[in-house]
Amino acid sequence: MRNLLQTVGKVLDHDVPILILGESGAGKDHLAVAIHACSNRRDGPFVHIDCAAIPAELFESELFGYERGTFTDAQTRKLGRFELAKGGSVYFDNISALPSQLQAKLLRALQEKSFTRLGGHESIPLDARVISSSTGDLDALIARGEFRRDLLYRVNVVTALLPPLRQRPEDIALLIRQFAGRTKKVASGAMSLLKSHRWPGNVRELKNAIERALLVGGTEEITADALRLSASELVHSAARARWTLDQLEETYIREVLKETRSNYSKAATILGINRKTLLEKRKRYGIELSDK
Repeated sequence: MRNLLQTVGKVLDHDVPILILGESGAGKDHLAVAIHACSNRRDGPFVHIDCAAIPAELFESELFGYERGTFTDAQTRKLGRFELAKGGSVYFDNISALPSQLQAKLLRALQEKSFTRLGGHESIPLDARVISSSTGDLDALIARGEFRRDLLYRVNVVTALLPPLRQRPEDIALLIRQFAGRTKKVASGAMSLLKSHRWPGNVRELKNAIERALLVGGTEEITADALRLSASELVHSAARARWTLDQLEETYIREVLKETRSNYSKAATILGINRKTLLEKRKRYGIELSDK
């Protein structure tokens, strides 16, 4: 992540297009906002265009705008996203979702650095930093004829490859602090599970898990139980982290004791062992009587 941010930092004040690549939920939108906020265009608008959400038949009018009378419902002039982004940045979210005919129109505007409103004749300068993102393999899309190679060259002057969360587990604690606040603590067992989980939904999945735990936990700590991971997910996470049976047992005992507020009789019942055995395991794992 430091290497990524250093690379991006070198071009913040240069109006070169940046392409952000990464899995869904990895934080591409947040990185795009950060690029704009730290650039010399920070005082201008940041215009977000979700390429997968705008219907193809409306994309041109949304991007370039239109003049009054261009079509039946055009009662007034409408400014497009490019024009609204003047002096700032325009972000093409999931640019790989653009149909091929729209890719050609976008390419022409980027090449000429200008555009014309639908129904108009005035050439309007394109004065915006272009940031794009994609979750798909653009090279594979090009090979299948689904994405233009020349458009890729135009938006990909600088590439920012955002790694998935499973490749940067050391960031998990920092992200939790951001999502939960510095005053909220995370139980050791819960933190171990969070770090060993593969997070197929990446940062978005982690954020949702923490927000859910804050809502349902009702304690000063985020516990494994509050995270609502299924038993299967807990076991798979422990296996991926190469835990021993002792580590798994210790973590579970600690969590049960915290949930029962160190009521050893109740905890022993939940664990399916007698109280004496639980006390022996407590001593073995160095679990203090004050652990809650």
